[in-house]
Amino acid sequence: METNKIHNISCLEGLKLLPDACVDLIFTDPPYYQYRAQNVQGLKNHKDVITEFDFDGFKSEEEYLLFMEEVLAECFRVCKPGASGYLWCGDDFVSYLNRMVERVGFQFRKVIHWHKTNPFPAIYTRKMYANSMEMMVHFSKGKPKTWNHKTVNEMHNFIHSPEEYSNRAETDLHEIPNFIQTPICMGKERTKHKTQKPLKVCLPFIEISSNEGDLILDPFMGSGSTAVASKMLGRNFIGYELSEEYCQFAEKRLQEIV
Repeated sequence: METNKIHNISCLEGLKLLPDACVDLIFTDPPYYQYRAQNVQGLKNHKDVITEFDFDGFKSEEEYLLFMEEVLAECFRVCKPGASGYLWCGDDFVSYLNRMVERVGFQFRKVIHWHKTNPFPAIYTRKMYANSMEMMVHFSKGKPKTWNHKTVNEMHNFIHSPEEYSNRAETDLHEIPNFIQTPICMGKERTKHKTQKPLKVCLPFIEISSNEGDLILDPFMGSGSTAVASKMLGRNFIGYELSEEYCQFAEKRLQEIV
């Protein structure tokens, strides 16, 4: 299939067209299946609640998990030995997905935490804490082939201009943490996609686990953050997105990169 393109088809259809062992890195943000709020109709359009109702066309938890395992099995097939993967997930399913990546053949490595410095406030009537953390499962096909070291300071204060980043100061020499801190997507970067990931939580991990010219796969492209980050860092990409509208968002973002 054509690379450096977001294909407007289902990920399972697209993945089956890829040859074995052609992908260097997976970075993706699939549906979370927000089953806890499925029957709370009044929350669907509330500005303080980030859910994925539009994406969650699953009839049950079992159907969702079977779908994810089928996608991950195809991802394992198309990954090169030594390829890494990063999978965003909700806290309800992180333990399931940790084990799922191993069932299909990958090695589970770590859960990475994103601290949102400006989370949406919780709705007081629910008597819950604000959702200021999101998680990402890191896995690999055998021992990771690529590991471009970063410092704690870089991970917590990542500047997403490649020109600025190349001139950064190495001020903190600790090991790479499984924690990154940055605001949710805002300003000119923001599209109408409800769960768009900011580039600041994509760029450092793509740079750590791939090299220039590598092929980055995102089976759930959404608004195209993985594609944009890959292009900014000199990587190739391929991905799939069912929504024609989101494909248009992503294409516009890609055209705006100098």
